[in-house]
Amino acid sequence: MNPNALSPITLLLILMLIWIAVPVSCASRTNPEKPSQEVEREVEEASEAIRRYSIEQKDEAVRQARDALEEMDSRIRVVRQRINERWDEMEPEVRNQARETLEALRKQRTETARWIDRLRASSADAWDEMKQGFVRSYEEMQKSFERAGREY
Repeated sequence: MNPNALSPITLLLILMLIWIAVPVSCASRTNPEKPSQEVEREVEEASEAIRRYSIEQKDEAVRQARDALEEMDSRIRVVRQRINERWDEMEPEVRNQARETLEALRKQRTETARWIDRLRASSADAWDEMKQGFVRSYEEMQKSFERAGREY
C-alpha cells in the first residue's frame, strides 16, 4: 500500500465532514459574499485525498465518489424544497434565478456523474487524468452549493 495514500475510512470521514460543514458554514456566515475559509480548506483536503488514491484503490475511490454523488442529490432536493417553500413569495425575476440555480446544480451533478463513470472505466494510464477531472468537477459542485446556500 502506498504510504502517502489515505485509507478509505479517512477519506470517507473527510467527505462526510465536508458535506456536513458546507451547509452549516453557509448558514452561519456573517459575510455571505466571501466563502468560508474553513470550508475552502476542507474541500481542498478532500480533493487532495481523492488525488492521492492510486489505481489499486480505484474501486474504493469510485465507491466514495458515488457516495458523494448521492449526498449531492440529497442536497439538491433540499435546495429545491427551500425554493418551493418560498416560491409564492418570490418575484418573477427571483423565480427565474431559482430555476437557473436548480438547472446549474442539475448540470453540475450530471457532469460529476460523468466523471465518476470515467473514473470507474479508466485504465492505469488515464487514472491520474480521470482523478483530476473528478476533483475539478467535485470542487465546482461545492462552489455551486455555496452559491445556492447563500441564495436560498
